Amino acid sequence: MNAFQGQGSAQPTETTGGDGGVVLYCANHPETETYLRCNKCGKPICLKCAVLTEVGYRCKECIREQQNVFYNAMTYDNWIAFGVAAGITMVAWPIVSLLLGMFPFFGFIIAALIGSGAGASLGQIIRKSVGKRRGRYIRHFTMAGIFTGFLLLVAITLIWFPATAVAVSLPGLLFAVLAMIAAWQFLRW
Repeated sequence: MNAFQGQGSAQPTETTGGDGGVVLYCANHPETETYLRCNKCGKPICLKCAVLTEVGYRCKECIREQQNVFYNAMTYDNWIAFGVAAGITMVAWPIVSLLLGMFPFFGFIIAALIGSGAGASLGQIIRKSVGKRRGRYIRHFTMAGIFTGFLLLVAITLIWFPATAVAVSLPGLLFAVLAMIAAWQFLRW
């Protein structure tokens, strides 16, 4: 037990050790001894709380504060990304399905060649539709929009056009996975 624990302090950070040296305690885990400090705010942090950056160890609060500088999206930008992703999925999937169905033997090759490009194009369209603003959750809303667009397309075709049901094939799934990975990565920053 250190000198600050009995006094009701919210964040015990240091005591004097037996050899006269200063023993630091993590600000978030008061029972954990540490020798690290955040190189931005100087707060003592343990290895659970430390994040290694290009300039040294920082606490998670300083990392989040720095990231918030880059994220300038408005709340409605998430919903714009959702709507754009759903709309493009509803338009593009029948075209992709038809294209891959025309070339069953080369379907995997075509899906591998154009899947990532389609995802990057979707990311570009979404980035432009939100005014090139960056948000922490835009890519999550984009993925939800893709799933929702596909489910809406399946529901619409089953209800109004049951003879032309949306085809899902293995090359189509490969295309979708590659496109989603590319869009996820593109919208990361």
